[in-house]
Amino acid sequence: MGALMALLEIAQLEVTFGHGSDRVQAVRGVSFAVNEGESFGIVGESGSGKSTVLRAICGLAPITGGTLRLDGAALKSPRPAAFYRRVQMIFQDPYASLHPRHTVDRVLAEPLAIHRFADRETRISRALDDVGLGASFRFRYPHQLSGGQRQRVAIARALILEPRVLLLDEPTSALDASIQAEVLNLLDGLRAERGLTYVLVSHDLAVVAHMCERLLVMQNGLAVEPLTRAQLQAREASQSYTRDLLTASEGYRPAPST
Repeated sequence: MGALMALLEIAQLEVTFGHGSDRVQAVRGVSFAVNEGESFGIVGESGSGKSTVLRAICGLAPITGGTLRLDGAALKSPRPAAFYRRVQMIFQDPYASLHPRHTVDRVLAEPLAIHRFADRETRISRALDDVGLGASFRFRYPHQLSGGQRQRVAIARALILEPRVLLLDEPTSALDASIQAEVLNLLDGLRAERGLTYVLVSHDLAVVAHMCERLLVMQNGLAVEPLTRAQLQAREASQSYTRDLLTASEGYRPAPST
């Protein structure tokens, strides 16, 4: 048996915005690999470059160095349509990511039309059921939904193309604490059911400890250190920045993994 090949490999990723005196190196030489079916976390404060890594994978940020591979094949720029059948991103603010004048039905029908899926009716019904909404939500507009319901629609939209990888950019940080847990549990269940692979970005160590087996700590565009969930729970951080993050997460007590 050979070694398990990573589904997603990021090697020495560099992302730079602007030119001259306005030049900002948002990501500086970051590397990690994610195995199929794994939930991998990237954690850090605002401005650490963690969300930019996700945007680079998705083709939404300018890559100035390094390589990105999916299933062993280098990612092309711009990303071909087939890439978005396999990789979908869920953003932080579900209100901003849904068109205010489009019904839930239209939001879900659009990706199916773009990628020429048949049986749209069945797929839309199933997608709503899968995220716990059901048919009664189909012709509502975003303003008629709560924050948690909007994020469920965003998850349904991502799942409707049956991707293998979900990139989750702070998927619950805009939601109330009680709703956060519901949405995280939904995402957890969907991953287990479908064998999905997640890359989850968060500033919240408790969220990452709940969702991820392994994580990468980032600061100022750099990878600070990789950790496993067990190391996080035992507070076995080797870098002072990570220890400070743990200390700053007041009241943070990761539940023991079962």
